[in-house]
Amino acid sequence: MSIEIIKQQINKFVSHGTPEVIAIKGEWGVGKTYAWNTFLSDAQKENRVALKKYSYVSMFGINSLDAFKYAIFENVIDRELIGVGASIETFKQNTSSLLEKLTRKSFNIFKDVLVLKGITPAIESLSFLSLSQILICIDDLERKGRALDIKDILGLISFLKEQKKCKIIILLNDEEDGIEEYSKYKEKVIDLEMHFSPTADECAEIAFQKNTYESNKLKELTPKLGIKNIRVLKKIEKLVDLSIPLASSYEQELRDQLIHSLVLFTYCHYCSKSVQDIPPLEFTIHLGYNFLGIGAAQDDNEEKKKWRSLLHSYNYNHTDSFDLVLAESIRAGYFIEEDFKREAEKKNGEIIASRSLGSFKESWNLYHETFDNNTDEVISGIYESFKKNTKYVSTNDLNGTVTLFRQLGENKKASEIIDVYSNPK
Repeated sequence: MSIEIIKQQINKFVSHGTPEVIAIKGEWGVGKTYAWNTFLSDAQKENRVALKKYSYVSMFGINSLDAFKYAIFENVIDRELIGVGASIETFKQNTSSLLEKLTRKSFNIFKDVLVLKGITPAIESLSFLSLSQILICIDDLERKGRALDIKDILGLISFLKEQKKCKIIILLNDEEDGIEEYSKYKEKVIDLEMHFSPTADECAEIAFQKNTYESNKLKELTPKLGIKNIRVLKKIEKLVDLSIPLASSYEQELRDQLIHSLVLFTYCHYCSKSVQDIPPLEFTIHLGYNFLGIGAAQDDNEEKKKWRSLLHSYNYNHTDSFDLVLAESIRAGYFIEEDFKREAEKKNGEIIASRSLGSFKESWNLYHETFDNNTDEVISGIYESFKKNTKYVSTNDLNGTVTLFRQLGENKKASEIIDVYSNPK
């Protein structure tokens, strides 16, 4: 199901107060939670969330219904705080509200208690009873503790809907082991179930929302590798955000290589262990001119051939010393500025040299290829290009240029470029 349809259904779900249970299932890491948080925050900003209270609960490690109940209470916030999240202040507000509902006798017992959690199961039960008409997100259902059965979780969810007039959304990966009970009992509880299966392009649109050159490049590059894991996409974005300021004074080609390599290296580092078709980072950074079998080891197996094919499709065929610094930064999680700038300076010089030499060669090509009577214009172009790019011109190119100028009677220009070459500024 496309992200747009999921978004439409979420907007419809949060915009009215009718008690309801929906479930969104999908592979781990594809961005179910991220999409829910994004669409919910957008709805809150546009004042389209019907219920006044919201609670987000991850089932990871929760081993009892009492703990589950308390987690819902503990994480309740006003809808105005959606996007900010629960805090110690919101918890204090919840406990204060609960205390106000207790009898004066009960209040005298608990008035000096700032934190109720863990005091008694009875207090935890009271906190649950205080819940009513709340929008609840239950995440990571498949990661609940072993002591807690899914049928009991679904039973409590049904109670929250029917008796407490709550709206509940469940986010889960139903392909995980131990989730069979969900499939068995879901029909009695779930009103609408959707499968979250975004394309790589859609995942990139979710993950990279800044309107910058770098974000647009990431939206272009990550789908080429088919990256759908939002966590990996956000790691890539973080590394790019950290590195671009370090490269701000260098040529655009260097910054483009920086982004291109960081996308690939991050993907290889974090995803190759779980997916065989993705080359490990070590394989990728040792890739040289033996690309796609040219000089490659004769014993390359099918797996390595697939890796080379993927790298070829991504237009990556050689690792230079600047790439090695980037790869090491991904392993470490940060950039060593001294190493980064040393290799960036070197690479930047190579880019300028290549561009400058290309400009000089183009001037020569114009001389060889033109049939127009514009010799003076062509010679002037070669002369100016030579002076501009002197430090990148070889001695052979110097000799050829001087010879040409003398043959054409441009002895003054020939002498000048010899002097410029011999005494560079």
